[in-house]
Amino acid sequence: MTLTRDDEAAFDSLPKFDARKFDPPAWANDPIFQRGYKNGESSKSATTNQRGDDQQEQRSVNGGDDDDESEDLFEDALSDVDPKDVGLGEEPQMGIEHLRTLLSTANELKAEGNAHFTAKPPRYSDAIQSYEQAKFNLPILPGKEEKKQPEPKEGNVIEEITDEEAAAIEANEGLDNPEEIEREKLEDEIRECRKACLGNLAACHLAMKEDQKAVEVCTEALEIDPDYVKGLHRRATASERIGNLTSLSTAKEDYTRLISLLPSTSPLIPTIRRSLSTLPERIKVEEKKQYDEMMGKLKDLGNSFLGNFGLSTDSFKFDPQPGGGYSMQFNR
Repeated sequence: MTLTRDDEAAFDSLPKFDARKFDPPAWANDPIFQRGYKNGESSKSATTNQRGDDQQEQRSVNGGDDDDESEDLFEDALSDVDPKDVGLGEEPQMGIEHLRTLLSTANELKAEGNAHFTAKPPRYSDAIQSYEQAKFNLPILPGKEEKKQPEPKEGNVIEEITDEEAAAIEANEGLDNPEEIEREKLEDEIRECRKACLGNLAACHLAMKEDQKAVEVCTEALEIDPDYVKGLHRRATASERIGNLTSLSTAKEDYTRLISLLPSTSPLIPTIRRSLSTLPERIKVEEKKQYDEMMGKLKDLGNSFLGNFGLSTDSFKFDPQPGGGYSMQFNR
């Protein structure tokens, strides 16, 4: 393409490029903004910095012995720290008064839930809301742990105590810190309140045919108390109604556990025994159903592969042998 004079004139009218407009501002030339500048140093320290760089480079050539020594010192410092001494992982405890206030509020909400549950007609949704609020208001406490025995110091051996020492130990039993005794009692009440709220939630969900939710809250309650009779019975009832293999197996385990916990005169015993008599057959039916579903999926998978060769799983027949195992026959 050839440019005409008009085109050249048009190019001449364009503004000229001026590189000076792209120079950094004057303040950027200050030493403080220069690379390698250290606070408190002047431009006269350039020689010193260069000497330090040369020394650093020399240390790198020599294998970095100083770095290794500093790492060893750091590791030694870490090894001297005992996590027990600094209290790592420990969380501050709530005050007793604060725990008492939370428990009082939760009990009030639980009472509201009970009023909704026993109303005529029952207000299950309102009861669930009250129980959930009560549960939310309670702190989640760890399970009760046995008192830790003091760890023996290195070099200690087992020594028999004298009769006087044994008598002194027995006399001091139960004379723990009164504040700790009060705290333990309060924490037990909080656990019981949470367990009751979960059990009542399960009753609401059962009444509303929400069996899976009933199983979930019962499981949470049984984490607090594995022998909670209401939790076991309500979870077994919900699991039996769900009716799949896993749920029926859970129901059988819970009913069996209840038989060992309940007195023989309990009115629940007849219905539990009736369920235990029917559950084994129902479990077998579900196992067969689950097996057939699995084999059907495997057959479909096999047919999708064998279909590429004009075959199907029906082309293969397996016959059991008297001595064990199977024989395979191929039929077109």
